[in-house]
Amino acid sequence: MNNNKLMSRIPTHYRGYFALALWASLTLLLLRHDPYGLNEGAAKALLLTWSIADQVASSVVTFGTPDLRTLLFLPTGFLWTGNIFAAKVLTILLLAMTAWLLYCWKRQSTDAESALLATGLLIISPAVLTQIDALAPGVYLLAAFATGAWIDKTYRANPKSFGGWYFAQLFICAFSVSLHPAGLAYPLILLWSWRTEPLDLKQQKYFLIGISFTVLLMLIISMGWAGLEWLQNPIASLGEILLPNHAIHADDGASYRIATGIVMLLLLAFVIIKQWRSILAEFIGRTFLGALAIGLLLGDQAWSLIGLCIILYYGLPLLLRNNQSAGFVQQRGAALLLILVFSTLFMHADRNHYEMHKNGALSAQDDLIKAMAEKAEDARRAAQDEGGNRKIERIRVASQWPSRTMIACKCDTLPLPPAAKDPSAQLNMLHGITHLLLDPKKTENLALARNLSLLGNAMETTSLQPGGVILHIQHSNENAGTPEK
Repeated sequence: MNNNKLMSRIPTHYRGYFALALWASLTLLLLRHDPYGLNEGAAKALLLTWSIADQVASSVVTFGTPDLRTLLFLPTGFLWTGNIFAAKVLTILLLAMTAWLLYCWKRQSTDAESALLATGLLIISPAVLTQIDALAPGVYLLAAFATGAWIDKTYRANPKSFGGWYFAQLFICAFSVSLHPAGLAYPLILLWSWRTEPLDLKQQKYFLIGISFTVLLMLIISMGWAGLEWLQNPIASLGEILLPNHAIHADDGASYRIATGIVMLLLLAFVIIKQWRSILAEFIGRTFLGALAIGLLLGDQAWSLIGLCIILYYGLPLLLRNNQSAGFVQQRGAALLLILVFSTLFMHADRNHYEMHKNGALSAQDDLIKAMAEKAEDARRAAQDEGGNRKIERIRVASQWPSRTMIACKCDTLPLPPAAKDPSAQLNMLHGITHLLLDPKKTENLALARNLSLLGNAMETTSLQPGGVILHIQHSNENAGTPEK
């Protein structure tokens, strides 16, 4: 009884903070500490922040325009330069804030029960865990959408032209657009909101001009979204909500994921149809729906995470509607069953995620990058053992994944060169490069792979793996030979 009285005296929001702190602590134990499994865009942002913090010139500036995660990672870059895990801790804190904002929004729009259950399932989902571990754009998109909706509501309650909240909204627009095509949803919905529901004509004019200019400027600076794989299978991505790649055996993974993805797609379509008016009536609902439509061009894990939010935040209220004439089982039976199934599958997948990285399991691309990192480490050890008595080849890598490769190898890294008109010209373009990492099966690499295959003895295959190939370039005259005809 004393414990019950003590708990009842603790304000509800403090209990929520404690629950989020407990979740954050447990999530930290499930994350990787090695340099593998990162998102390429996040790795590029990390490298740039570390370069700025240490004031060291780096080839990362040749990797293309980074997204605005760079600004987000600046504090960790200055305080813990070279520490990837610090960025993951920052991401967990950002997601905890996002979860709180989503809970508050759903509690006000529907009820506390739906808000609590939807938020709880979201933060324990393997989709969120893998996005945090990879520093992938999905969790940052959620943060941008939730924060943007809250800022829009705050600004409308106390409008002030060119105040801090105005520029905060423009920053959220730029941030979300830089991350992912689905990020276009926020500025577009914000534009539509100020077009149809303006506070006054003056405020409307400021927002229409400001948002349009910000989005166009961001698109021009970034020149699109580099490093993203377009037109992925959306059904497979939806299947990974319940059955991630690491959660099931690779031989059976495709069929199970497709079957699960079809179920999730039907569930998503059902929720959208049933809750169509509720979704369109709310700013954040319209943002989710717009992101789902635009993100279908990629159909990746960030897109499926948006779909999961729609299922949870708009699907659970359908199951939790009160009916005073029905019993508890009729009112809550279906909801409890769904929550039991989802939470069990989520926690099982989270455990598998932890066990896989504990056992050193990597994706096919990371296996290839790790092999290159081991070669670079062997070269450094050889240089130390020689003590400067023999000239050791300095490793300089051109990689399809330059940012991830640079972080893992700790060596000079450049992006892959474009395909030349002939093999001889291709070899001249590779002057100063010692190794190449690429997946020759990718459509964008076919012309380059053809040129490299015709270079004969100038190219030595040092590692051939499912994720790609490592080529060692022989620049000496006796080894280079004449390219094959």
